[in-house]
Amino acid sequence: MQSMDFDKLYQDNFLKVQQFCQKWTDDVDDAKDIAQESFIGLMRREKDGDLLVNSLSWVYRVAYNRCINRYKYRKRFVYNPVNDFNISYSYDEGLNRERLVRVRKAMQRLNHKERALVTLYKMGFSYRDMAEVVGMNPTSVGKTLTRAIDKLAKWVVH
Repeated sequence: MQSMDFDKLYQDNFLKVQQFCQKWTDDVDDAKDIAQESFIGLMRREKDGDLLVNSLSWVYRVAYNRCINRYKYRKRFVYNPVNDFNISYSYDEGLNRERLVRVRKAMQRLNHKERALVTLYKMGFSYRDMAEVVGMNPTSVGKTLTRAIDKLAKWVVH
C-alpha cells in the first residue's frame, strides 16, 4: 500500500467533512474543530506508518463518532431548539419554509445511523463507504437507507 497525499486529501475534502459535521452540530466552529481533529487523527496514523485502505472514509467515521458524542452531550446538558440538526436545502429545490421545518423535525426523529446514512447519501457516498463511516455491514445499508427515507417521507407528508 502506498502513502497517500495527505495535503491533497485535506484540501479536496475538508469543507465537505466540515459541512457533514455542521449538520450534526449546527455550529460552524464546532464543525470546523471536529473536522480538523479528524484530519489530525489521520495525519498521526499515517505518521505512525498505519496506512488505511480508505482514508477518507476513516476521516468521516471519526468525524461521525465525534459528532454523535457532541450531539449526545449537548442534548443531555444543553437545551437545543428544534433546528439542532440543520439541513440546508435551497428554495430552488422546491421546498418551502414550512416543508423545510417538517423535514428538519423528521430528521431529528431518525436514529443516528439513519441520519448519517441519509446525509452521506445526499453527499454522494457509495453504500460501501457509508457502511464504513457508520460501522455497519455494507449489505445492510440499502435496506436501512430505504427505511429511513420511507420514514422521512411519511413524517414530512403528515
